Amino acid sequence: MSSACTFLLTFLVSVLCGLTCGQLAQNLTPLDIGVRCAQYPRTPTVLTFVVDQPDANLLLLHFDFVKLMPQDTLTLRAVVNHTVGAVIDTLTSATTAPFYSVPMYTLLVVLELHVVMGLGRSGPANATTRCFGFHVDGVRTSAIDGNKAASADESICGTDDSKNAQCFVNSAMYTASKAVVRLLTNRVGGSAFCTGWLLGCEGHLLTNEHCIQDATDAGNTLIEFMAEGVSCGTNCDSQMACAATPRLYTRGATFIAASTELDYSIVKLDPAMIPEGLGFLRLRLAGPALNEKVYIPQHPLGWGKHVAVMAGLAPGMITTVTLAGCAVDQAGYMLDTQPGSSGSPVLSVRDNNVVALHHCGGCPNAGIQSQKLIQDFAKRGILPQCSVA
Repeated sequence: MSSACTFLLTFLVSVLCGLTCGQLAQNLTPLDIGVRCAQYPRTPTVLTFVVDQPDANLLLLHFDFVKLMPQDTLTLRAVVNHTVGAVIDTLTSATTAPFYSVPMYTLLVVLELHVVMGLGRSGPANATTRCFGFHVDGVRTSAIDGNKAASADESICGTDDSKNAQCFVNSAMYTASKAVVRLLTNRVGGSAFCTGWLLGCEGHLLTNEHCIQDATDAGNTLIEFMAEGVSCGTNCDSQMACAATPRLYTRGATFIAASTELDYSIVKLDPAMIPEGLGFLRLRLAGPALNEKVYIPQHPLGWGKHVAVMAGLAPGMITTVTLAGCAVDQAGYMLDTQPGSSGSPVLSVRDNNVVALHHCGGCPNAGIQSQKLIQDFAKRGILPQCSVA
């Protein structure tokens, strides 16, 4: 686009913290950034906006209105060390609000509205009478590590023996772990990490009910695929670390059902939004066997993908199938988990099928047995295809 048809408008928005640190962590700091209906450009141009939060290291922008003309885009770029980085998120005419942006670990974000034709040229019919624009009404500057009450946090049993997923490359465990995803659910009261996984061959995703409780949660969850280190030694131990390049994610899912008693939530993704080659997992009809070896692919604390295989010097195994506490007759295991691991699959080393849905801590950590999930899915008529082994 030539300079003759490019108009650069920069709004620098610095919102000082008027809240306590605890409030700021989870409440939205109000913003008023965007282009309203009467302001939408009539000619090709690029409008630039800057969101600056000097006391933050995470920015989650909340859009309460987005309506772009065909071909127009709104891009988000993080600024790191005074350098504007690559595009992190792109909004198009297909984007609808309200929603939260992809989390950006920075204190400054640049938004660029790229207008290809404008209202005054050969845009869509009645474009001049329709409302186009976008609006950011707030920003959240931190996310908590997990969606679970502190009293039931997942637990490290001794020292953390989990390792990066890439430490198990070329193994059946690594292949199974590809179906495990990182979740960030955005609610009015805060944003929190969990883990989920692809169940069956129709695009279903399973996690805990305390992670995704209803259709609103499902629509406000960021689902990120293949967030793992490029090598065994990569440091992925920070929130949102080790994203794929380019980042692989989808925003929102269709809510199917949830159970408080069994602490599960099942949602459905658009199959077209699932990257190729991830595969899917199956639930074992027979459930877990006492003393069988198991492992847990997970995103503890919202980190890059880890896999827990060992409990100290011994392999992880099912230590009980009658564990009380968060639910009745849970499967117990001493494998390490942390907040954010909620919703992870507990898989058998023998056949790589899911024998429990991890949801609770305490050493032993605890999961809902697979046969209970299958029975409830079948009773409710929601059992996905290809989901039972």
